[in-house]
Amino acid sequence: MNIEIEKKDLLKLVGKDLSDTEIEEVLFSLKCESTIKDNDIVCEINPDRLDMVSVEGIARAIRGYLGLPLKKYEIGDSKVTISGESSIRPFFLAAVIDGVEMKDELVKSLMQIQEKLHATLGRNRAKVAIGVHDLDKIKGSIEYRDASAEETKFVPLQDTREMSLNQILTDHPKGKDYAHLLSGDKYPVFFDKEGPISFPPIINSERTKVTDTTRNLFIDITGTDQKAVEQGLNILLCNITERMGQIRTVRINREKHPKFEEKSKTIEKDEVNKIIGLEFDEVKIKECLDKMLYTTSVKGSKITVKIPVYRVDILHDVDIIEDVAIGYGYGNIKPIIPELATVGSLSEKETFTRKVREVMIGEGFQEFLNFVLTNRDNNFYKMNTNGDCIEILNPVSSEFSILRTWLTPSLLKSLITNQHVEYPQKIFEIGDTLLADTTMVRRIAGAISHDNANLTEIKSVAESVLREIGIKYDIKSFNHPSFIDTRCGEIFTNNVSIGFFGEIHPMVLEAFKIEKPVIVFEINLEGLTE
Repeated sequence: MNIEIEKKDLLKLVGKDLSDTEIEEVLFSLKCESTIKDNDIVCEINPDRLDMVSVEGIARAIRGYLGLPLKKYEIGDSKVTISGESSIRPFFLAAVIDGVEMKDELVKSLMQIQEKLHATLGRNRAKVAIGVHDLDKIKGSIEYRDASAEETKFVPLQDTREMSLNQILTDHPKGKDYAHLLSGDKYPVFFDKEGPISFPPIINSERTKVTDTTRNLFIDITGTDQKAVEQGLNILLCNITERMGQIRTVRINREKHPKFEEKSKTIEKDEVNKIIGLEFDEVKIKECLDKMLYTTSVKGSKITVKIPVYRVDILHDVDIIEDVAIGYGYGNIKPIIPELATVGSLSEKETFTRKVREVMIGEGFQEFLNFVLTNRDNNFYKMNTNGDCIEILNPVSSEFSILRTWLTPSLLKSLITNQHVEYPQKIFEIGDTLLADTTMVRRIAGAISHDNANLTEIKSVAESVLREIGIKYDIKSFNHPSFIDTRCGEIFTNNVSIGFFGEIHPMVLEAFKIEKPVIVFEINLEGLTE
């Protein structure tokens, strides 16, 4: 992920004059390759380091690495209150930044943060969307609710016409870009006492537009995942106030936000040394972590760290241990050549998988890669079925609470997010599934969606795949709750069931909010190479 910044602005934020070589070296130490030409720097940021999506975050990382003074994020209170809820984008947060000056550097950086967070954490606004307003133009308390798509009207940003929400989706450039994210006759809207101020995830009101005279910012952030919404707000607030301004809370349904609660993790000295391959004492580990902006304390061989709220990439102890290595400097670690030389090759299973993949591409299908983690709602309930599965003990998100047992739900979810793409759509996935007894099964599934999709079409594809990979098969009629009665078939080889195909039941399509007919096949690839 490339971030374009100005060298002069970077050095001002770092607070120290550095040569081009020094800038490149410290950025490289932080896993960030850079190209410097005159006053322009292009930084290639790791996608997991969302805290570095703007010059302020990059400058903060450099200051920490060089041992320079760091800013403390102090949070005050504001008088802003928000009430309400939305069933469409159910998770929302907000905050105030006061005491800003909308100079070119801040405006550019604010736009860059929004753009990068929308594209990454926000999944092009589907998961998270951010709105920025002039706080002083907002009148009275704020309400968040689902509003009529036809009756709710306001003047959208960069326009002079009052438009209904539906008109914005059809006539305004931003509306056209993101209309596929919404459906129905009601959409989520923020209101003040004079009317709409924000229509997430589409556009803000012209009335609350930020200008060069703006001194106080109101930030709203909405989404479909609570953790992602919180992470996006924390990153934006911390990065902007690295430059200027004071963070202030907003009372949302009587509860103050943001909370800025730092999580703690404890790592063992022996585990650090085992993974890195060096012999560090506790003091050295603490020194390395301090450079990476952690707050650390040592007790015996245990090092407890407080994780900054903007470090959303820290998921496991090994992430912290990696930062120990970065703080020490990868250039200071001498490589050791292994005494045993080995030659790698593809396993029989992987060779067979690649052959199947080539067949599907030859059939005109596009490959999708989905997460192995899913949830009961998608894996079972929306599919009009039930079953046993492996559950995650402490899931990070309710979206990823079990291990998937089949691929078809994953493909249907992919079709949801691509309903704005031209039809017919032909997609497939080859991936691993896990049964309740912990057996891992590699499967292939293909889905076709268009107005005239039918059983004969998907049967032909499934048979073509089996012929191309040299599998003898039989087909028998089959009833499955996810498919239309009598419009489903089961595939056998050597009298063993290996898959199925059919027309997805309208009830399932409605549960996934898919508008066009869908036909699917799914085959168990385990054992077919023997």
